Amino acid sequence: MPRPVEGGDIDPSSMFGVILLSGGARRARRIVLAFDSASEADAFAVENHYVDYLVAPLSFLSPTGVRGLR
Repeated sequence: MPRPVEGGDIDPSSMFGVILLSGGARRARRIVLAFDSASEADAFAVENHYVDYLVAPLSFLSPTGVRGLR
């Protein structure tokens, strides 16, 4: 599901990933990136016959103090 932004609107820049889970512990065994929508990520999982998976919005973080590239 897309992440909400201030005011409850959906952030149109959200990207999504498919998290493949394994076994009873439901541990992530693989993550497939990046899809433009949750429905595209879900369609990918269905087309590849994945059974135990989650679709999640992505967050890309950078450490503080790291200068951007020019």
